[in-house]
Amino acid sequence: MQFDYKHFHIDCRARHAEDGAYHARARISRVPQHNEHVQSHDSGDIDAFSNEADAISCAKSWAMEWCDAATQ
Repeated sequence: MQFDYKHFHIDCRARHAEDGAYHARARISRVPQHNEHVQSHDSGDIDAFSNEADAISCAKSWAMEWCDAATQ
């Protein structure tokens, strides 16, 4: 799932592990202004879930909270 939130582009995904769990992950990129370089942050594994939809939902919530904290 990809979407824009505030001044950020967010890519939420789930990594399917060998044990069958889905790990929530998010990559957050700041939309560049003028001649700025793209800055990005990769969450790593946030938490594990039994299904992909829950993992992506978790990644989305985590990423939005991260963006809110980054803009304070």
